[in-house]
Amino acid sequence: MQIRCFFKSSPVEGAYVAAIVESEKVHLYGTVEFLVDTGATRTILSDKDVTRLGLDYAELDKLQGGVLGVGGTVDTYILADAKLMFNAEKIIQQEPLEQLYVLKHSTLNDKILRIPSVLGRDILNKYGFIFDKRQELAYITDKKSLK
Repeated sequence: MQIRCFFKSSPVEGAYVAAIVESEKVHLYGTVEFLVDTGATRTILSDKDVTRLGLDYAELDKLQGGVLGVGGTVDTYILADAKLMFNAEKIIQQEPLEQLYVLKHSTLNDKILRIPSVLGRDILNKYGFIFDKRQELAYITDKKSLK
């Protein structure tokens, strides 16, 4: 199984993967482009995707202490029944998440709205990740040997 990634240079350069985010609890179903981030512990929905998908923070549980990132701490909410669905060649690969973190900055401005949603190690640790920018090649795979 391979989940192909694609490269973007804006708003944040890197390898991205598209996934459908689904939650029966909050009636959520929509596509999100996630920046693949091997340094992120958790998968996170950014403010811009929360707004675009129409997700209501009042339906979520607040994470005590928020999430600490490069810019400081941000209020974070938890979507407990989320599932990600990836197009993997000729199949749909489903990944349930115990906790999908949902960011909520106190003010939304152009800088905040450039922050992408992030696919973190809670998903990536289950797979191999191949990245070769020289060849514009990046994918997530379940193959045991990558040689």
